[in-house]
Amino acid sequence: MERLTNSVLKRLPGDVRVPGDRPQTTGVLHLGAGAFHRAHQAVYTDDTDWGITVAAPRSRGVIDALAEQDGLCSVATLGPGGASMRVVGSIVDTVHIASEHERAVDLVAAETTHVVTLTVTEKAYRDPAGVPGLLAAGLARRAARGGPPLTILCCDNLPDNGKTTRAAVEPLLDPATRAWAEAHVTFPSSMVDRIVPASTQATYERALRELGVSDLAAVEAEPFTQWVIEDDFAGPRPAWDATYTHDVAGWERLKLRTLNGVHSTLAYLGALADIETISDTLALPGAEAYARWLIAEQIAPSFTPPDGKDTVAYGEGVLERFSNPGIRHRCLQVAMDGSQKLPQRLFATIADLAEARVDLDLIALPLAAWTRFCAGKSDAGSDLPLDDPLKDAIRQSLTAAGGNPAARIDAILGLHQIVPETVADNHQLRRAAAKWLRELDRHGVATTLEHL
Repeated sequence: MERLTNSVLKRLPGDVRVPGDRPQTTGVLHLGAGAFHRAHQAVYTDDTDWGITVAAPRSRGVIDALAEQDGLCSVATLGPGGASMRVVGSIVDTVHIASEHERAVDLVAAETTHVVTLTVTEKAYRDPAGVPGLLAAGLARRAARGGPPLTILCCDNLPDNGKTTRAAVEPLLDPATRAWAEAHVTFPSSMVDRIVPASTQATYERALRELGVSDLAAVEAEPFTQWVIEDDFAGPRPAWDATYTHDVAGWERLKLRTLNGVHSTLAYLGALADIETISDTLALPGAEAYARWLIAEQIAPSFTPPDGKDTVAYGEGVLERFSNPGIRHRCLQVAMDGSQKLPQRLFATIADLAEARVDLDLIALPLAAWTRFCAGKSDAGSDLPLDDPLKDAIRQSLTAAGGNPAARIDAILGLHQIVPETVADNHQLRRAAAKWLRELDRHGVATTLEHL
């Protein structure tokens, strides 16, 4: 089967957008080869004259496909009215960190690298031997060479993600490198937004139909896309069509709590109800009404949005995006790594509401849903995989708690590596979550939502 390469670009169908003159050199090193990067940062960079080297920490399937395709990949934008296709040409090189570690370190240190971007998931920042260690080694080499300034730009769903990245890297620096980095390296925060489901066989089949050639790095995404970046670059930056600001925090909270928080809530409810996708979960009787109440009565009162933004109006846009039938975002994909995601998406909201003495009844339902999901069985008795770095601790706590709903909620709230102490000690939350868990145990998700 013929592959998507430079040689076939001129033969692609006329309604497929193809890259113009492709960059010959790279200015961006991106850590993380997931689908989101190809549908987001790579697209933004494709509209500039910069290039990207994509570095995969472990799995090499995507970068091998990109290498065989001259770095090209297609992005299918799926809207309610149909799909459009573009080929992205901003990726000019690849590296496999696990087997090419020295080369990866050298790329961080290279004079031609001006920006390092990251999409490596929340848990990667807690492993000093992984991505933080790579960045520290690269900075040490760059400092020893007297290299140019460098911007390290986190694009993961973490609050104050620039500070989080700095906090993960700085303790690993020797004194001389740290002194150099203070003068030559910045860690701006950013907020990224685009729904990008994991690629499936259907993704590759769509690419083959639309392109007439095979693309094993193809991705699909919704029409909406956004990138808000703290304007704190140490050196040159690509001409990304992003929003630049000196305060990303409000944008981060708006997205993490409203979009990501509701996304995770629907994912756990949908998985328990044996529903495959977020859009189908939202179509359950009562689900959309519950999501609206959650946004208006619990999420909106928990923080101040950026100037000119209204949390409820933003939430309406979020629900419209979630209902897009073209985006088949699987509940089990969104449900992964709950212990790493929920501190920002759920527990931070609860903590602020508790401090403001706002009733916590509605926001206790996602806590109950996650607790039931972690037990590993759907409402129909199907097995639910718990793909989480703290899986063993979670399952042990729930097993010890037995079947009592209040005891199971206490077990989850007792995991202090996940739940802040101020949240864990909130008696109103514990009672409300136990009530919801009892309802889910007795009646299941569909009946519980329908009778809210």
